[in-house]
Amino acid sequence: MDNEKTCSLCGKPLSKYGNRKIKDGVLCRNCIKAASPWLTEEAYEKLSLDDYRKHLEYRELNKEKLKAFEAAKSIAGKYSLYLDEKDQQFLISKRKDYKKENADVMSLDDIREITIYEERYLDGNDVDICFDMKLKNDQIGDVCFRVNEFPGLIRDSEEHKAALDLALSYLDAFENEDGLDFEQAEGESDE
Repeated sequence: MDNEKTCSLCGKPLSKYGNRKIKDGVLCRNCIKAASPWLTEEAYEKLSLDDYRKHLEYRELNKEKLKAFEAAKSIAGKYSLYLDEKDQQFLISKRKDYKKENADVMSLDDIREITIYEERYLDGNDVDICFDMKLKNDQIGDVCFRVNEFPGLIRDSEEHKAALDLALSYLDAFENEDGLDFEQAEGESDE
C-alpha cells in the first residue's frame, strides 16, 4: 500500500476526511482522537512523528494527573474552567465529564499571558468573545476558544455582555490564584 494513503503512525488506510498532516507524514482520524483538543492546525504541521508519539505519552500521563485532580472551584460555560487550588492546577473542558475527555491538566505556573478580545466578522456587525492563554508548556502552547455558545453576537446585546462577563470571570479566577496578574486586552481581529 502507498505511504501517502496510510497513516504514518498506525499504518491503517486513511479515510477521505478527518486526517491531519504533520511534518513528516499524515495521521488518520483515529490516531488524532487521542491528542489534546488544544493542538492547533499549526501545531500539527510542526510536529514530527516522534513528537506526536511523545504527545501521546503525555496524554497517557495526563490520565494519571486527572485521577489526582480535585476541582475546588469551577466556572461553567461553553468551556468550563476547573481549578485545583491545592496542587495549583487547572483544566478547561467542553464536557462535564472532563476525566472521560482526558482534559489537559495544566499548571498555573505555565500561564504566561491571558488575552480577552473580540473577533469581528467580515461584515463588521457580529463579534465573538475570545479567551486566549499563552502557556509555557511543552505540549500545549496556546489555549484559545470562543466564549459565546453560538457564533456572531450583536455588539452590546445581552448575549454579548454575558459572554464578556464570563470571559472576565475566567480571568478573575486566575488572578485570584497565587497572585497571578493579567490584563484585559482591547484587541479586535477580523475573521
